Amino acid sequence: MATSTENRTAGRSLPQPSDLLLVQRGSTPYRATAEEVKAYMLTPATALVIGAIKPGTNLSVDADGTLHAAIPGALHYRGAIDPTTAEAPADPAVGDVYLASASGVALASWSGIAGEVVTQGDLLLFDGSRWSANAALGPDGAGVIRIQVTAPLQVEESDPAQPLLSVALATTEAAGVVQRADAAAVEAGRRRSDHWR
Repeated sequence: MATSTENRTAGRSLPQPSDLLLVQRGSTPYRATAEEVKAYMLTPATALVIGAIKPGTNLSVDADGTLHAAIPGALHYRGAIDPTTAEAPADPAVGDVYLASASGVALASWSGIAGEVVTQGDLLLFDGSRWSANAALGPDGAGVIRIQVTAPLQVEESDPAQPLLSVALATTEAAGVVQRADAAAVEAGRRRSDHWR
């Protein structure tokens, strides 16, 4: 018994604009020309136009369309830890980050920062072989570098990481805070003013 292979595309060119696509759902047929179908095709995305993308390096797509990005060297926040009383994590991974929950000298198990002073709020980063302590909020742990004020506000900067703001009391010459008088003070003031009449 001889078999033959039929080549259904032999002698045909690519789809033409007039080619017809027929899809039937139940008893309802849907027809569209190749040109009409092409108008609904998603074109590739560009820097300026939204469109279709295909996964590249470090990207994957689930069957439901969820896109995942694996970013090598990314940081992974692991929580707060007290490096002055808790041993360093046994199996840290590159990019692990902890928040120092207390200030003091780091234990010997914290390679890279062992014996060094760690400040509460420091970020403890693991680079694959050593830990480093990095101020999370800038110099001296301060999120604000300097506060400038005008009268009647005053700033006391003996501790730059924790400046104290205050408002001067009002005087007859300068603006400031006025304390609200209670009933006894008002009555005492009346008696004095009656005395000077």
